Amino acid sequence: MADKQVTVAVPEERVPEFYAWFAAFLAADPGAGLPRGRGPGRRGGRPHHGAEPWTEADADAAAWLYAKLAPPARDLFDVLVDAPGQRVAGNELAARLHLAKGAHGVAGLLAWPGRYTRKLGRVFPIATEGRPDGGTDYFMDPGIAALFAQARDRAR
Repeated sequence: MADKQVTVAVPEERVPEFYAWFAAFLAADPGAGLPRGRGPGRRGGRPHHGAEPWTEADADAAAWLYAKLAPPARDLFDVLVDAPGQRVAGNELAARLHLAKGAHGVAGLLAWPGRYTRKLGRVFPIATEGRPDGGTDYFMDPGIAALFAQARDRAR
């Protein structure tokens, strides 16, 4: 089925959260209902709507996903892979990645990785957590970061 363009108004301060939610929506099974929590990876790597957590046996799947990433999304993965478990603010990521749209640009990078993750039947590898200032932190659990570090090594 072809994609349908949909335009919605989102409060400015919630755009990063919306993009994180949208990535979870794309990663979920059709008809599975609305994603819950503050983002696609949610703390603890709990499966979403039938999606399985990443394991060491998923080296080929992680390599496939990493190879599919556009350069800006790959750069985002690299930052989080190199800082396993560390929360990185969306604004900080945007500055490091030189994204003109700031934290909104970081959140926007999650859509295609969300689709690829859904195709693999896996939990989204990047987790998010809301910040007291209304922003979003992004992080990758250490086990998932190690898996994607291996995928990155295979891609080189």
